[in-house]
Amino acid sequence: MFTTERFFTKIWAAWFLIVMLAVFISGAAPKLLAIPAVVAVIAMTLWCIECAYRTERFVNYANLRLFFNLSFAPLFATMVTLAITYKKMKLAALTSVALGLAPIVLALLAYALAYFWRSKSSVLQFQGNRVESREPPQKVQWWQAGLSAGLSSLAYPLMKTNDVPMSGLIYGFVFISLFMIFYNRDKISALRELKAREVRENRRYTFMDIESIQDMRAASWLGRLFAVRTR
Repeated sequence: MFTTERFFTKIWAAWFLIVMLAVFISGAAPKLLAIPAVVAVIAMTLWCIECAYRTERFVNYANLRLFFNLSFAPLFATMVTLAITYKKMKLAALTSVALGLAPIVLALLAYALAYFWRSKSSVLQFQGNRVESREPPQKVQWWQAGLSAGLSSLAYPLMKTNDVPMSGLIYGFVFISLFMIFYNRDKISALRELKAREVRENRRYTFMDIESIQDMRAASWLGRLFAVRTR
């Protein structure tokens, strides 16, 4: 999760997820969520620019990657819940929002439990003021991406044809959300320990391969545009 392969791709994939969900939620939810959706897109854009082109702090990038992996399922559950309660069931706006936030609240409670998990092994390796993830590199094959997209596009038609209630999607996304939090509990613990270590040692850890990241930023016109100016 914290590896830097496909550095820019991973960062802007997280940005695209939030923008997509913000648009979908705005369309399915009461108008009172329009402003929070716009704020979320602006905040995510600034966060991604900071991680992609400005900061050299490993924790900032790791926070973004963790957010991306753990947020997509509860946000999708919220989107489906709002679509059912507000658009289909015609419930009041505040009632729909309260029910729609339930998957996010549940995920936050599960995250709070995982946050204090004491892992016996660390996924991070330190060298001086540098840190890297010990995770093995994950190769994404084109056929895997195509298969995932195909199965995803068939999900709704199959549910509609077989008269499966849309609430099944909510339960599915909630289950995925809890599974992802449990599955990544060691990474959550490692990131918490890294933040505590920075405070304890009064220093900030950077990437193990910071030079290659600097080269990628220098080769990008966006990287040069948003580069931190030094005197």
